[in-house]
Amino acid sequence: MGDTHADPCDHARTTHGHYGIAMKDNYYWPGLALLAIGVLGMIGTVAAAAYRHHEFIATTGLIAICATVAGAIWLVNERRRVQGIEERWFAEHPDKRPHLPAA
Repeated sequence: MGDTHADPCDHARTTHGHYGIAMKDNYYWPGLALLAIGVLGMIGTVAAAAYRHHEFIATTGLIAICATVAGAIWLVNERRRVQGIEERWFAEHPDKRPHLPAA
């Protein structure tokens, strides 16, 4: 596949060009890492509360919330970037636009 930063969509081999995009496009990885840190922060918050270490609850909770929000924002922005790239590609190749089934 090579370098996929310029166009992470797979137009040639499949009709579903976004399958596996989180692995092909490295710009998704920081958002996924931030979501993982958010989950670990939530686990840390629950563990701190369970062991009655009240001094850590606010810190781990803040880390969990900030990391989760930042990860979600990162993934939304990256998704918009990929959709923009895909729309530009379809504008250059109008005959390649997939036909959607009638609803």
